[in-house]
Amino acid sequence: MTNEMDFTMQYSHITNLLLEKYARSKPGGNIILSPFSVIMMLGIAAASTAGETREEIVRAIGGGLSAEELREVLRGLQKEIGGSGVLTSANAVCVKEEIRASIAEGYEERLAEDFDGKLFASRDIVGDVNAWVREHTRGMIERIADESMREMLACLLNAASFEAGWQRPYEEWDVGEGEFANADGSVSEVQMLHSRENTYIEDEACTGFVKPYRGFAYGFAALLPKEEGEEALQKLLKEADLSERVRGGQFDLVDVTMPEFQGTFGEELTEFCRELGIRTVFTPGADFSPMSDEWLKMDGVIHKAHIEVDRKGTRAAAATMGVIAAGAAMPQRVKSVVLDRPFVYAIVHMKTGLPVFCGVMRRAE
Repeated sequence: MTNEMDFTMQYSHITNLLLEKYARSKPGGNIILSPFSVIMMLGIAAASTAGETREEIVRAIGGGLSAEELREVLRGLQKEIGGSGVLTSANAVCVKEEIRASIAEGYEERLAEDFDGKLFASRDIVGDVNAWVREHTRGMIERIADESMREMLACLLNAASFEAGWQRPYEEWDVGEGEFANADGSVSEVQMLHSRENTYIEDEACTGFVKPYRGFAYGFAALLPKEEGEEALQKLLKEADLSERVRGGQFDLVDVTMPEFQGTFGEELTEFCRELGIRTVFTPGADFSPMSDEWLKMDGVIHKAHIEVDRKGTRAAAATMGVIAAGAAMPQRVKSVVLDRPFVYAIVHMKTGLPVFCGVMRRAE
């Protein structure tokens, strides 16, 4: 239990850092990320390396766990979250055909045992990786590799795909036209969804709610800054612990108005990984000996994510690739949350409180 708590705290910390960093670096833009996908790919990297290379990754994502403890937690996470049917998680390692013979004995079996992952060799690594990503994100992410990556020798892959309907479907009269005040001062016409929920979030910085998906295993959580403007949004992101706020939600009736929206986001996460303390893996001193006897290093980390929220439910997907190169009380009144200006959101696994997707909605497109 202590191991899981340590990991949960570190997972939440990484989620907060991801949101804050990329919301700050992309002012005015929409953000969609999957901390789950990022952490699972880094978990594969930890299992594929040794020495200080592995220890840096374990320290960054494990929250004080040993490599073996992290291995067990990630194996459980893959089964608990990734095998639910609502959210599917696929893991793989793709290697160029010419280095297939260098793969260490037992590595393929460990990948399958720990991550339900597959190792496959390719003569067209860019094309085959993109085909794998399309398949395992239900077509929501078309490609993650481009022609500049033709020379990569291998890559570590996670793809996560979420699809669920709302626990209470919207009726025709619950949907109407509305306006969303974009971060740049413009206004967009949107379709607004109206519902009454029973989990309300409020503190000094924001109000919010949790809206359950069918079966209650996952929920859509949203946080609306109490004050308008980018400064208030950035302050909320700096201080927001999504998991803590969701767990702290109270039973209280809340009238919710939220827009239908969708978005796609892609980012290179190499610098973010370095900021977490993962450095050796990107240098010629990287030790990939548990995976291969080739001299390998990670050349970059690429993350792409997509989300669609509408009256039927939510579809979301993410893919993360590590490029390997050579070298409560009864309510007294009904609350109200109207998401008609920039807000923070997450798709949360309710049992663990972990956000599997999270983002910032600043502009209706």
